[in-house]
Amino acid sequence: MTNHIKSPAYRLCVLGLFFMLFSIQSFAAPKHRTKKKSIEDTMTVAAIRIPNSSETFVRVTFVRSQRFYKLPNDANPNYLDLLKASEKNHAPVIIKRKDVASDIILGVRKP
Repeated sequence: MTNHIKSPAYRLCVLGLFFMLFSIQSFAAPKHRTKKKSIEDTMTVAAIRIPNSSETFVRVTFVRSQRFYKLPNDANPNYLDLLKASEKNHAPVIIKRKDVASDIILGVRKP
């Protein structure tokens, strides 16, 4: 009985069965595709602090928010224009961030 277990044909059959088993399992398993979604909030600018030469971001505060948000210096210049208009006119803008915990502003647009 042990002679056929050592045969190369037997080993190939067993390896083939294991391969098929794992292949079927991987195709049958549900796919967990989590698309990373950003978050958007509608807020009104309370104040904008223009950075000094050593800072790489503009610091922005919003009405009804205790947090400071950061707009990178290399962001689209229209974003800063929209934020300044929001501060001046007390008008809301839509702020895009990576997630709820992020303080980096990825985008700004009108509602």
